[in-house]
Amino acid sequence: MSFILRLSIRLFLLLFSLNVFAQCDKDKTVHVGIGATWPPYVMYQQDRAFGLEVDISRKVFQKAGYCVEFVRLPTTDRAIKELSIGLVDALPSSSFNQEREKIAAFSAPYRRERMRLFTHLPIEPIDNLEALFEQRMSFVINPGAFYGDEFDGHFQKPENKPLFAFVKSIKQRMSMVHLKRVEFLVEDEMAGLYYFSTYQGGNILLHPYVINDNPIHFMLNRERFTEQDIDKINGAIEKLEKDIGLIIERYSTSSSTLSLSQIK
Repeated sequence: MSFILRLSIRLFLLLFSLNVFAQCDKDKTVHVGIGATWPPYVMYQQDRAFGLEVDISRKVFQKAGYCVEFVRLPTTDRAIKELSIGLVDALPSSSFNQEREKIAAFSAPYRRERMRLFTHLPIEPIDNLEALFEQRMSFVINPGAFYGDEFDGHFQKPENKPLFAFVKSIKQRMSMVHLKRVEFLVEDEMAGLYYFSTYQGGNILLHPYVINDNPIHFMLNRERFTEQDIDKINGAIEKLEKDIGLIIERYSTSSSTLSLSQIK
């Protein structure tokens, strides 16, 4: 290799490195907390994270002028705690509630989420969750997750505490229903359907009752982001509406293959 060619390559690498460094200064790097494997939202191949929320987070924050580093956290509870003390800057896939608003700002919504019931029991239509709690049915849920005001009202009652099991892995949560250790799993609809189509749901059925249907936001550390920063993030979400829709559509494809026999 000629001296001039070697020099050209070194100069290119130097300029590339400086360019990356300039784009990813400390004040322009956002640490986004993501949880355990939760297909199709968050998945891992060795140490590499991918999935619907990973793709959306990267696209939104890059559009707003940031570089993105993902931080793997074990549970939603832990993620919210890390956000509150500034060890991560943002959390995707966040439902709004007043308790969370006390510790973080919320971006504009970028998608919707439907929480559903998955069960091994024969399907019996219900008008509200009161019927299940009156029968002392048991539930497995993700620690720290918010399932809407109706479910939270029952969750907060001391007499209902023995009815809940807390498991961070969706695979283990599904397994508990499949093995009939609990009557119901409360789960995001797309995650539950993705599990069926990818990992096989066994004897688990999707109950028609919708527990909660709500917008999803980024939770943002208030010390990390100014109001102007949040405006930029919200502007990026607005500009990327079509792109985000295409990402959701791409990851929804596997969920849509659920057989009708599993939805009753």
